Amino acid sequence: MTKLLPPPPPPPAARLVDAGNVIAAVPHLLGFHPADSLVVLVLRAGDVAMGLRVDLPSPARPGRVAKLIAGPLARCRDATAVVVVVGGGSGDPPEHLPHAAVVDEVDDALHAARVPLVLAVWTRAVVKGEAWFDYHDAGTHGTVTDPTSTALAAASAADGFVTHASREAMAELLAPDPPEALSRRAALLNRRAANAPPVADGAVPPSHLDLIHAEVVRAAGRKRSLTDDEVADLAHALSNPWTRDASLGYCVGEHALGAEVLWTELTRASPAPERAEPATLLAFSAYIRGQGTLASLALERAEEAHPGHRLTELLRAALNTGLPPEQLRELAEHAAGATWTTPPSP
Repeated sequence: MTKLLPPPPPPPAARLVDAGNVIAAVPHLLGFHPADSLVVLVLRAGDVAMGLRVDLPSPARPGRVAKLIAGPLARCRDATAVVVVVGGGSGDPPEHLPHAAVVDEVDDALHAARVPLVLAVWTRAVVKGEAWFDYHDAGTHGTVTDPTSTALAAASAADGFVTHASREAMAELLAPDPPEALSRRAALLNRRAANAPPVADGAVPPSHLDLIHAEVVRAAGRKRSLTDDEVADLAHALSNPWTRDASLGYCVGEHALGAEVLWTELTRASPAPERAEPATLLAFSAYIRGQGTLASLALERAEEAHPGHRLTELLRAALNTGLPPEQLRELAEHAAGATWTTPPSP
């Protein structure tokens, strides 16, 4: 399935110097090692301003990739672009490279967006020493830098981010818990919903705020899994949309990493339809920090758990149109600074 990634913010110490370094940076920008993928990196002043990844199409439909990236590229004036094709079959390097027609279509889309294509390369895999070849200059080739030794790899590790072996390995992070566990928690949630006192529309119970805050702070260092009761308490709190919206504030600031740990665990542990709330919070958090694949996977879980979920639909639209993460960050910062215990003023 083709997945479009939102633009990552410029990562620290991630200046891309040559093709070998550009290719080596791709797994850390995506959060996983891609295969059979086309990646477009939009650069400003040598830094990554936006990254797009799509599955390589069938040879009969090369233009589909250009259509997918056209919307996000419209936001990319005053920039240049690099295209990296990973895998997708064999060719006869350096003269005949796989998916040259796709690269031509993408070049046309970039030209229409007034984003010059400065480099387009193909490699079989993003691993140390793998050969790369230039689509536009048959005499230009080289080898991929060790992806684990780049400045971006070091910066990602220092920030607590993991680069997965594949998209499938990343998806396993969000695989739901066994059905029997989900059934137990659903029963607990039903009891909590039946016994909960009414909450005024637009208000967040202080007990919800206290619970979410305590568990976010605890998540970064917690060594055990949440119990069924803890999952039910958290899922019940987040089922109040105002509590969930207040929790967007944890996607930025000193507790952002702990919050993402908690949202990830709750996405696995919560039954449907309540699973949609932590999954959407995880997608929001991942989007802000440029992890488009994780954001997309989390949205898939939310969509499965609660079709038509409003915030999920809004985030999916933001991802597909390449909305800058800074705009979502502003929403999170507003949520972090708001007072949620009383209904907001009209």
